[in-house]
Amino acid sequence: MSDLEARYGASRRSPGAHATRNAPQRWWIIAVTLLILGTVGFWALTYANPSTTVEAQTVRFSQISETEASIQARVSVQPGTALACAFEAQNEMKAVVGYKVLELPAVGEQHQVVDLTLRTTQAADIVSVRECWIPNE
Repeated sequence: MSDLEARYGASRRSPGAHATRNAPQRWWIIAVTLLILGTVGFWALTYANPSTTVEAQTVRFSQISETEASIQARVSVQPGTALACAFEAQNEMKAVVGYKVLELPAVGEQHQVVDLTLRTTQAADIVSVRECWIPNE
């Protein structure tokens, strides 16, 4: 026991000492709350608005001849939205041997299947959907 404790008794905490001791815990709660709010906000801006979501997937492709390849793709977007998609054929060296941009009209369904025959300069080893986008009007 120190001289001060002997003279005045055990030390007392100041009124703000309790708040200081819980400050790290409070910051942790604030950080988790901000993370949850940020996640919900991001989800609301990107996924709740389906007009901004465009998905394209290659279903199958085949080589018809040395100068032609076919592709079947599934494209998904909000019904009533026109799209443009780029299709690409590559040879075994990954060089682009065929490329075509196809504009798809707006349809009443969310998913549509696209069948396309692509002209190539060499035999195609891979044919895929490069990307799809909503064209400017």
